[in-house]
Amino acid sequence: MGALTSRDRVLAAFNHQTPDRAPRDLGSKGSSLALGAYADFLKHLGLDWKVEVLDKRLGLAVIHEEILQKFKIDTRYVYMGAGSQWDPRPDPAEDTFFDEWGGLLKRPRGGFYYDHVQSALSGADLADLKNHPWPDPDDPARFKGLKEKAKAYYDQGFAVGSYMKGCAETVWIMRGMENAYKDMIARPDYYQALSEKISSLLARMVANFFSEVRPYVQFCCVTCDLGTQISTIVSPDFARKFILPHEKKIHDQIRQGGAKVAHHSCGAIFKLIPALIEIGVDILNPVQTAARGMDPAELKRAYGRDICFWGGVDAQKLLPEGRPEEVALEAEKLLNILNDQGGYLFGPSHDIQIFTPPANVVAMFEAADRVSGL
Repeated sequence: MGALTSRDRVLAAFNHQTPDRAPRDLGSKGSSLALGAYADFLKHLGLDWKVEVLDKRLGLAVIHEEILQKFKIDTRYVYMGAGSQWDPRPDPAEDTFFDEWGGLLKRPRGGFYYDHVQSALSGADLADLKNHPWPDPDDPARFKGLKEKAKAYYDQGFAVGSYMKGCAETVWIMRGMENAYKDMIARPDYYQALSEKISSLLARMVANFFSEVRPYVQFCCVTCDLGTQISTIVSPDFARKFILPHEKKIHDQIRQGGAKVAHHSCGAIFKLIPALIEIGVDILNPVQTAARGMDPAELKRAYGRDICFWGGVDAQKLLPEGRPEEVALEAEKLLNILNDQGGYLFGPSHDIQIFTPPANVVAMFEAADRVSGL
């Protein structure tokens, strides 16, 4: 048997098989480096390379191919773009812009990220849903060039993924987070109607996306944060009633595209994982091990037969504040626990934040080399 390609390795892990080594991820919209952190990292390596923006809102960098090769990263990504009618209306003086759903984002003075400060549907009127200028899910501008890019990665043997915002997060972007969660109790019909509209648009976008990129994309991650640092945002019953049926509509289109479904949720979501398994989620990302109840050994024991894990190396405290030897020990621990009998894609527990010492990023992947005998 010949050496595994990166795609073979990732798919073996996602199919709960044991590959030659744990596959590795870096550079997605949930596992990249902040712009300043990446600039520091390149300087640490003595590289005077231009830093390009992957995601403006989150302040994330595009990771150079040479860096991905250096760390033996097995994944590459393609993303749907915005529609041709989107006008962000940037205001440099205020450092603001509008997203495609009509929300206003602003970066605080001296800040690194843009926050949603104004919602398009702050009023709760069903007529608003009819009259709102919704994004066009069939706009070909969203998918221009994706087939060629995905095929190029595929032909090089990489596992190709994508990343997108899910329904529940789009709901709170359009309503404001506090309003959105109040709606579940005070205006449940409105919440469901808004979720139905948004999930239908997102599912249509996904169907169009896979009509372009199939069979070159193997997995897609849908963001739907359900946890805080200490608990879930909603109960499992509320998640099953208000959130997960709409996310499943998007997931079903991913499956029809021949790809695995990854669910992104930060926080303490241990007790929600059975509900995610019920709707067919294949992969849990980003595994925030610093949150309450997210012990990797217990996650693997309880759910490792039914769901795969992606991420785990703590980007909240350990990577920015720890010593390289502490990072290495944690990386080795996670690999020994979560990669047992497959089912693990190794990487950070979220985007690597500003002021993270470059040596800690190096230590994380050097530890993976040692565990893998490389």
